[in-house]
Amino acid sequence: MTELTMLDAIIVGAVQGLTEFLPVSSSGHLVFTKYFYGAHGVTGPYILMLHAGTLVAIIAALWKDIVRIVSETITGKGYGRSIFLAVVVATIPGGFFGYFFANRIDKLFLTTGLKIGNFPVAPYQLVGVAFIITATVFIKQADQIIKKRTGEKTKGFGPEKLTWVTALKIGAAQAIAIIPGISRSGATIATGLKCGLSRDFTARFSFLMSIPIILGAILSEYKELNIIFNYHPPEFKAMLVGVLVAMITGYLAIRYMINLLVTGDLHKFATYLWIIGLICIAS
Repeated sequence: MTELTMLDAIIVGAVQGLTEFLPVSSSGHLVFTKYFYGAHGVTGPYILMLHAGTLVAIIAALWKDIVRIVSETITGKGYGRSIFLAVVVATIPGGFFGYFFANRIDKLFLTTGLKIGNFPVAPYQLVGVAFIITATVFIKQADQIIKKRTGEKTKGFGPEKLTWVTALKIGAAQAIAIIPGISRSGATIATGLKCGLSRDFTARFSFLMSIPIILGAILSEYKELNIIFNYHPPEFKAMLVGVLVAMITGYLAIRYMINLLVTGDLHKFATYLWIIGLICIAS
């Protein structure tokens, strides 16, 4: 196997960190990077470490929210317990679909592709279709809601009206995002806005929801943990640098998305996904 170079580790780390939280699909971009950049030596243990890096980024960006939720869950004051239980409920669909379908979907979108009659469809072409679905179904919907609320000067509600039904709907959107190219943050933000959540709370709840999902992905690959430290020093050093890049870019992406949802729109992401989706399909 080709050794993971420092440049490959940094590029893949940046791709993972940025696209995990921007509404453009990290898994889809990893497929795009694999086929169009040709990053070498990107293994299961390294992807696992990148997920750990993005988990640290979430905790660093939302530590005040997390501390408040934990404190209020214990004391029963405020809305912390409601948010905590909503995150648990929202995790159920993703956990179910991930357990039963993740391996099959990964094989289809990462390695084998499929055949329609005698016409082969490469994995990156499938991802291209998913990119366009994200742009037209989720990002466009979210953008329309944002523009409508801006025109009507309405804000939506926060945790005080968050129900389990709403959490389940957002969780179902998160479950769909096991398909590479379907953005987890894009799907959950669009669904949260459609359910009436405020822009700021939608963003924060979306990122809080990702904590158990990412943690579950790490724990599900526990066998990989045993071999991470078996890499020889040069490669392990590259991996650590890549993880650091994922942490920093992930933190910046979270802060950017929260500010953007409060003050701006998502149109630019829809345009970007159409462009990269068409590139994938036409290649």
